[in-house]
Amino acid sequence: MNTLPLILAGAAVLVAQASRSTWDGVYTTEQAKRGAAVFDGECAGCHGQAGAGGGMAPALVGAAFSADYDGQTVGDLFDRNRTTMPPGKEGQLSGAQTADITAFILQVNRFPSGSTELAATSMLLKQIKYVAQDPNPAPNQGDRPPGTHQDNTPGKEWIRRLERPERIPGLKVATVIASLNLMPGDTIADIGAGTGAFAIPFARAVAPNGTVLAVDIHQDLLDYVQIKATSDHVMNLRTVLAKLDDPLLPKRVDLVFFHDVFHNMNDRQAYLQVSMKYLNPGGRIAIIEQEFNDPIAQKWDKPDDRITREEVQHWMASIGFRLQREFDIFKGSNNPAGTGMPERWFVVYGSGANDRPLHAGR
Repeated sequence: MNTLPLILAGAAVLVAQASRSTWDGVYTTEQAKRGAAVFDGECAGCHGQAGAGGGMAPALVGAAFSADYDGQTVGDLFDRNRTTMPPGKEGQLSGAQTADITAFILQVNRFPSGSTELAATSMLLKQIKYVAQDPNPAPNQGDRPPGTHQDNTPGKEWIRRLERPERIPGLKVATVIASLNLMPGDTIADIGAGTGAFAIPFARAVAPNGTVLAVDIHQDLLDYVQIKATSDHVMNLRTVLAKLDDPLLPKRVDLVFFHDVFHNMNDRQAYLQVSMKYLNPGGRIAIIEQEFNDPIAQKWDKPDDRITREEVQHWMASIGFRLQREFDIFKGSNNPAGTGMPERWFVVYGSGANDRPLHAGR
Protein backbone atom coordinates (compact mmCIF):
# COMPACT_ATOMS: atom_id res chain seq x y z
CA MET A 1 0.00 0.00 0.00
CA ASN A 2 1.36 3.41 -0.98
CA THR A 3 1.08 5.58 2.14
CA LEU A 4 2.79 8.59 0.59
CA PRO A 5 -0.51 10.34 -0.40
CA LEU A 6 -1.80 9.97 3.15
CA ILE A 7 1.43 11.34 4.60
CA LEU A 8 1.40 14.26 2.21
CA ALA A 9 -2.27 14.98 2.98
CA GLY A 10 -1.57 14.93 6.69
CA ALA A 11 1.42 17.20 6.22
CA ALA A 12 -0.71 19.63 4.23
CA VAL A 13 -3.30 19.80 7.00
CA LEU A 14 -0.53 20.23 9.56
CA VAL A 15 0.94 23.16 7.66
CA ALA A 16 -2.50 24.71 7.19
CA GLN A 17 -3.20 24.56 10.91
CA ALA A 18 0.25 25.68 12.07
CA SER A 19 0.45 29.01 13.89
CA ARG A 20 -3.32 29.21 14.19
CA SER A 21 -5.25 30.01 17.32
CA THR A 22 -8.78 29.59 18.60
CA TRP A 23 -9.59 33.04 17.14
CA ASP A 24 -8.89 31.95 13.55
CA GLY A 25 -12.14 30.09 12.82
CA VAL A 26 -10.79 26.58 13.34
CA TYR A 27 -14.14 24.73 13.44
CA THR A 28 -17.40 24.98 11.49
CA THR A 29 -20.88 25.81 12.71
CA GLU A 30 -22.15 22.46 11.41
CA GLN A 31 -19.45 20.61 13.34
CA ALA A 32 -20.38 22.45 16.53
CA LYS A 33 -24.04 21.57 15.91
CA ARG A 34 -23.14 17.89 15.71
CA GLY A 35 -21.03 18.30 18.83
CA ALA A 36 -23.95 19.89 20.69
CA ALA A 37 -26.08 16.83 19.95
CA VAL A 38 -23.40 14.43 21.21
CA PHE A 39 -22.74 16.62 24.25
CA ASP A 40 -26.44 16.74 25.16
CA GLY A 41 -26.67 12.97 24.99
CA GLU A 42 -23.40 12.02 26.65
CA CYS A 43 -22.04 14.90 28.72
CA ALA A 44 -24.73 17.41 29.74
CA GLY A 45 -25.93 15.19 32.58
CA CYS A 46 -22.72 16.03 34.47
CA HIS A 47 -21.50 19.27 32.90
CA GLY A 48 -24.92 20.92 32.55
CA GLN A 49 -26.73 22.32 29.52
CA ALA A 50 -24.34 24.06 27.12
CA GLY A 51 -21.51 23.12 29.48
CA ALA A 52 -22.66 25.67 32.04
CA GLY A 53 -21.79 23.38 34.95
CA GLY A 54 -23.62 20.79 37.02
CA GLY A 55 -23.51 19.17 40.39
CA MET A 56 -21.17 16.41 39.25
CA ALA A 57 -18.70 18.24 37.01
CA PRO A 58 -17.33 21.75 36.48
CA ALA A 59 -18.40 24.23 33.82
CA LEU A 60 -16.78 23.98 30.39
CA VAL A 61 -17.63 27.56 29.49
CA GLY A 62 -16.59 30.96 30.80
CA ALA A 63 -13.55 32.98 31.71
CA ALA A 64 -12.26 30.56 34.36
CA PHE A 65 -12.39 27.61 31.97
CA SER A 66 -10.62 29.53 29.19
CA ALA A 67 -7.98 30.76 31.65
CA ASP A 68 -7.15 27.13 32.48
CA TYR A 69 -6.43 26.39 28.81
CA ASP A 70 -4.85 29.72 27.89
CA GLY A 71 -1.43 28.98 26.37
CA GLN A 72 -2.23 25.31 25.78
CA THR A 73 -3.62 23.87 22.55
CA VAL A 74 -6.91 22.65 21.14
CA GLY A 75 -5.24 19.25 21.06
CA ASP A 76 -4.91 19.37 24.85
CA LEU A 77 -8.64 20.10 25.11
CA PHE A 78 -9.39 17.28 22.65
CA ASP A 79 -7.29 14.84 24.69
CA ARG A 80 -9.03 15.79 27.92
CA ASN A 81 -12.44 15.41 26.33
CA ARG A 82 -11.58 11.99 24.95
CA THR A 83 -10.09 10.61 28.16
CA THR A 84 -12.58 12.02 30.69
CA MET A 85 -15.98 12.00 28.93
CA PRO A 86 -18.52 10.60 29.24
CA PRO A 87 -18.27 9.27 32.82
CA GLY A 88 -18.08 5.50 32.89
CA LYS A 89 -17.41 5.35 29.14
CA GLU A 90 -14.18 7.31 29.01
CA GLY A 91 -12.37 6.89 25.72
CA GLN A 92 -15.30 5.18 24.00
CA LEU A 93 -16.34 8.13 21.83
CA SER A 94 -14.76 8.18 18.39
CA GLY A 95 -12.17 10.72 17.39
CA ALA A 96 -14.72 12.41 15.14
CA GLN A 97 -17.26 12.65 17.97
CA THR A 98 -14.63 14.09 20.28
CA ALA A 99 -13.61 16.64 17.65
CA ASP A 100 -17.26 17.62 17.28
CA ILE A 101 -17.64 18.05 21.05
CA THR A 102 -14.45 20.10 21.10
CA ALA A 103 -15.90 22.33 18.35
CA PHE A 104 -19.06 22.78 20.43
CA ILE A 105 -17.00 23.78 23.48
CA LEU A 106 -15.13 26.35 21.39
CA GLN A 107 -18.46 27.70 20.14
CA VAL A 108 -20.03 28.13 23.59
CA ASN A 109 -16.82 29.83 24.70
CA ARG A 110 -17.46 32.36 21.92
CA PHE A 111 -14.60 31.55 19.60
CA PRO A 112 -15.49 32.27 15.96
CA SER A 113 -16.34 29.52 13.49
CA GLY A 114 -14.76 29.16 10.08
CA SER A 115 -14.88 27.05 6.94
CA THR A 116 -12.68 24.12 8.06
CA GLU A 117 -13.61 21.46 10.59
CA LEU A 118 -11.39 20.48 13.48
CA ALA A 119 -9.37 17.39 12.64
CA ALA A 120 -10.13 14.21 14.57
CA THR A 121 -6.55 13.65 15.72
CA SER A 122 -4.74 15.16 18.66
CA MET A 123 -1.47 15.61 16.74
CA LEU A 124 -3.01 18.04 14.26
CA LEU A 125 -5.01 19.89 16.89
CA LYS A 126 -1.89 20.52 18.95
CA GLN A 127 -0.86 22.95 16.20
CA ILE A 128 -3.77 25.23 17.18
CA LYS A 129 -3.07 27.41 20.19
CA TYR A 130 -5.77 27.97 22.76
CA VAL A 131 -5.71 31.75 23.30
CA ALA A 132 -8.24 33.03 25.83
CA GLN A 133 -8.24 36.72 24.87
CA ASP A 134 -8.98 37.92 21.36
CA PRO A 135 -5.72 39.40 20.02
CA ASN A 136 -7.70 41.70 17.70
CA PRO A 137 -10.82 42.62 19.68
CA ALA A 138 -13.75 44.21 17.92
CA PRO A 139 -14.38 47.84 18.82
CA ASN A 140 -16.95 48.76 21.41
CA GLN A 141 -20.06 50.17 19.80
CA GLY A 142 -20.47 52.68 22.62
CA ASP A 143 -19.07 53.70 25.99
CA ARG A 144 -19.33 50.60 28.18
CA PRO A 145 -18.03 51.04 31.72
CA PRO A 146 -15.64 48.21 32.65
CA GLY A 147 -17.43 45.06 33.76
CA THR A 148 -20.76 45.99 32.16
CA HIS A 149 -22.60 45.34 28.90
CA GLN A 150 -24.43 48.62 29.05
CA ASP A 151 -23.97 50.78 25.96
CA ASN A 152 -24.01 54.40 27.11
CA THR A 153 -24.36 55.95 23.67
CA PRO A 154 -26.49 59.10 24.14
CA GLY A 155 -30.16 58.94 23.20
CA LYS A 156 -29.82 61.53 20.44
CA GLU A 157 -27.10 59.46 18.77
CA TRP A 158 -29.32 56.37 19.02
CA ILE A 159 -32.09 58.23 17.21
CA ARG A 160 -29.71 58.96 14.34
CA ARG A 161 -28.55 55.34 14.16
CA LEU A 162 -31.93 53.69 14.54
CA GLU A 163 -33.73 55.89 12.04
CA ARG A 164 -31.43 55.05 9.13
CA PRO A 165 -33.82 54.56 6.17
CA GLU A 166 -32.02 51.44 4.97
CA ARG A 167 -32.34 49.80 8.41
CA ILE A 168 -36.14 49.63 8.56
CA PRO A 169 -36.68 46.91 5.89
CA GLY A 170 -34.19 44.73 7.75
CA LEU A 171 -36.46 44.66 10.82
CA LYS A 172 -39.24 42.79 8.96
CA VAL A 173 -41.73 44.23 11.43
CA ALA A 174 -44.87 42.85 9.76
CA THR A 175 -43.40 39.34 9.67
CA VAL A 176 -42.40 39.54 13.33
CA ILE A 177 -45.91 40.64 14.29
CA ALA A 178 -47.47 37.80 12.28
CA SER A 179 -45.10 35.28 13.89
CA LEU A 180 -46.06 36.39 17.40
CA ASN A 181 -49.79 35.90 16.75
CA LEU A 182 -50.74 39.02 18.68
CA MET A 183 -54.37 39.57 19.58
CA PRO A 184 -56.48 42.69 20.19
CA GLY A 185 -56.42 43.39 23.91
CA ASP A 186 -52.87 42.11 24.49
CA THR A 187 -50.46 44.10 26.61
CA ILE A 188 -46.88 44.20 25.29
CA ALA A 189 -43.67 45.52 26.82
CA ASP A 190 -41.16 46.49 24.14
CA ILE A 191 -37.93 46.57 26.13
CA GLY A 192 -35.37 48.89 24.60
CA ALA A 193 -38.02 50.32 22.31
CA GLY A 194 -35.59 52.75 20.70
CA THR A 195 -37.42 54.94 18.20
CA GLY A 196 -40.58 52.82 18.20
CA ALA A 197 -39.99 50.74 15.08
CA PHE A 198 -41.79 47.81 16.73
CA ALA A 199 -43.71 49.55 19.51
CA ILE A 200 -45.97 51.63 17.26
CA PRO A 201 -46.93 48.73 14.92
CA PHE A 202 -47.43 46.54 18.02
CA ALA A 203 -49.88 49.15 19.34
CA ARG A 204 -51.88 49.03 16.11
CA ALA A 205 -51.91 45.21 16.23
CA VAL A 206 -53.41 45.04 19.74
CA ALA A 207 -55.83 47.99 19.37
CA PRO A 208 -58.35 49.07 20.41
CA ASN A 209 -58.21 47.60 23.90
CA GLY A 210 -54.60 46.47 24.07
CA THR A 211 -51.65 48.47 25.37
CA VAL A 212 -48.01 48.75 24.37
CA LEU A 213 -45.42 49.88 26.89
CA ALA A 214 -42.44 51.41 25.08
CA VAL A 215 -39.62 50.93 27.58
CA ASP A 216 -36.17 52.52 27.42
CA ILE A 217 -33.47 54.00 29.64
CA HIS A 218 -33.14 57.16 27.49
CA GLN A 219 -35.76 59.86 27.99
CA ASP A 220 -34.70 61.34 24.61
CA LEU A 221 -35.85 58.16 22.90
CA LEU A 222 -39.10 57.97 24.83
CA ASP A 223 -39.94 61.56 23.94
CA TYR A 224 -39.24 60.76 20.29
CA VAL A 225 -41.49 57.68 20.37
CA GLN A 226 -44.32 59.62 22.00
CA ILE A 227 -44.15 62.33 19.34
CA LYS A 228 -44.25 59.69 16.58
CA ALA A 229 -47.15 57.85 18.20
CA THR A 230 -49.17 61.03 18.61
CA SER A 231 -48.45 62.06 15.04
CA ASP A 232 -49.61 58.63 13.84
CA HIS A 233 -52.78 58.82 15.99
CA VAL A 234 -51.66 55.82 18.04
CA MET A 235 -53.33 56.35 21.40
CA ASN A 236 -52.72 53.01 23.16
CA LEU A 237 -48.95 53.41 23.63
CA ARG A 238 -47.35 54.48 26.92
CA THR A 239 -43.69 55.26 27.45
CA VAL A 240 -41.80 53.93 30.49
CA LEU A 241 -38.43 55.18 31.70
CA ALA A 242 -36.67 52.08 33.00
CA LYS A 243 -33.77 51.38 35.33
CA LEU A 244 -30.74 49.45 34.09
CA ASP A 245 -31.81 46.32 35.98
CA ASP A 246 -35.61 46.68 35.98
CA PRO A 247 -38.08 47.74 33.25
CA LEU A 248 -40.36 49.21 35.94
CA LEU A 249 -43.50 48.16 34.11
CA PRO A 250 -46.65 49.79 35.55
CA LYS A 251 -48.81 46.73 34.82
CA ARG A 252 -48.63 43.07 33.96
CA VAL A 253 -48.12 42.14 30.32
CA ASP A 254 -48.76 39.26 27.94
CA LEU A 255 -45.49 39.59 26.05
CA VAL A 256 -42.03 40.91 26.88
CA PHE A 257 -40.20 41.66 23.64
CA PHE A 258 -36.49 42.33 23.07
CA HIS A 259 -35.04 43.19 19.67
CA ASP A 260 -31.23 43.41 19.51
CA VAL A 261 -31.08 44.76 23.05
CA PHE A 262 -31.08 41.83 25.50
CA HIS A 263 -27.29 41.50 25.13
CA ASN A 264 -26.96 44.97 26.70
CA MET A 265 -28.33 43.78 30.04
CA ASN A 266 -25.60 43.63 32.66
CA ASP A 267 -26.98 40.52 34.38
CA ARG A 268 -29.02 38.76 31.72
CA GLN A 269 -30.38 35.95 33.89
CA ALA A 270 -31.40 38.37 36.67
CA TYR A 271 -33.15 40.60 34.12
CA LEU A 272 -35.22 37.64 32.95
CA GLN A 273 -36.20 36.89 36.53
CA VAL A 274 -37.31 40.49 37.00
CA SER A 275 -39.19 40.47 33.68
CA MET A 276 -41.00 37.27 34.60
CA LYS A 277 -42.69 38.91 37.60
CA TYR A 278 -44.43 41.34 35.22
CA LEU A 279 -45.95 38.60 33.03
CA ASN A 280 -49.57 37.52 33.10
CA PRO A 281 -50.22 33.76 33.42
CA GLY A 282 -49.30 32.20 30.09
CA GLY A 283 -47.19 35.23 29.20
CA ARG A 284 -44.31 34.95 26.78
CA ILE A 285 -40.81 36.33 26.30
CA ALA A 286 -39.57 36.91 22.73
CA ILE A 287 -35.93 37.66 21.93
CA ILE A 288 -34.35 38.60 18.61
CA GLU A 289 -30.55 38.77 18.76
CA GLN A 290 -27.53 38.93 16.49
CA GLU A 291 -25.91 35.71 15.33
CA PHE A 292 -22.83 35.56 17.50
CA ASN A 293 -20.33 35.19 14.65
CA ASP A 294 -22.03 37.40 12.08
CA PRO A 295 -19.39 39.82 10.68
CA ILE A 296 -21.58 42.85 11.39
CA ALA A 297 -22.19 41.71 14.96
CA GLN A 298 -18.45 41.16 15.42
CA LYS A 299 -17.79 44.70 14.20
CA TRP A 300 -20.40 46.19 16.53
CA ASP A 301 -19.71 44.36 19.77
CA LYS A 302 -16.94 42.58 21.59
CA PRO A 303 -17.48 38.85 22.29
CA ASP A 304 -18.41 39.46 25.93
CA ASP A 305 -21.16 41.83 24.77
CA ARG A 306 -22.79 39.27 22.47
CA ILE A 307 -24.86 36.23 23.45
CA THR A 308 -25.82 32.86 21.98
CA ARG A 309 -29.07 30.93 21.79
CA GLU A 310 -27.53 28.30 24.05
CA GLU A 311 -26.91 30.87 26.77
CA VAL A 312 -30.47 32.15 26.50
CA GLN A 313 -31.81 28.60 26.71
CA HIS A 314 -29.83 28.05 29.92
CA TRP A 315 -31.07 31.30 31.45
CA MET A 316 -34.66 30.58 30.44
CA ALA A 317 -34.51 27.10 31.94
CA SER A 318 -33.38 28.66 35.21
CA ILE A 319 -36.71 30.54 35.44
CA GLY A 320 -38.80 27.57 34.28
CA PHE A 321 -39.40 28.75 30.71
CA ARG A 322 -39.21 26.49 27.66
CA LEU A 323 -38.72 27.20 23.99
CA GLN A 324 -42.00 27.49 22.07
CA ARG A 325 -40.74 28.43 18.62
CA GLU A 326 -37.65 29.50 16.74
CA PHE A 327 -38.11 31.49 13.53
CA ASP A 328 -35.57 31.80 10.74
CA ILE A 329 -36.86 35.02 9.19
CA PHE A 330 -33.51 36.80 9.65
CA LYS A 331 -31.28 33.92 8.49
CA GLY A 332 -29.31 33.62 5.27
CA SER A 333 -31.26 34.71 2.22
CA ASN A 334 -34.21 35.58 4.49
CA ASN A 335 -32.20 38.50 5.89
CA PRO A 336 -32.78 41.43 3.52
CA ALA A 337 -29.62 42.60 1.77
CA GLY A 338 -28.47 46.19 1.91
CA THR A 339 -29.95 46.99 5.33
CA GLY A 340 -26.72 46.84 7.30
CA MET A 341 -28.36 44.43 9.74
CA PRO A 342 -26.63 41.23 10.91
CA GLU A 343 -28.27 37.83 10.68
CA ARG A 344 -30.36 37.28 13.79
CA TRP A 345 -32.07 34.46 15.66
CA PHE A 346 -35.65 34.83 16.88
CA VAL A 347 -36.95 32.72 19.77
CA VAL A 348 -40.13 32.73 21.85
CA TYR A 349 -40.29 31.21 25.33
CA GLY A 350 -43.22 30.43 27.62
CA SER A 351 -43.78 28.86 31.00
CA GLY A 352 -46.08 25.93 30.30
CA ALA A 353 -49.53 24.67 29.45
CA ASN A 354 -51.11 28.08 28.99
CA ASP A 355 -48.73 29.05 26.17
CA ARG A 356 -50.47 30.60 23.20
CA PRO A 357 -50.17 28.77 19.86
CA LEU A 358 -47.88 30.53 17.42
CA HIS A 359 -47.63 30.54 13.68
CA ALA A 360 -45.53 27.70 12.31
CA GLY A 361 -41.82 28.18 12.97
CA ARG A 362 -38.64 26.26 12.55
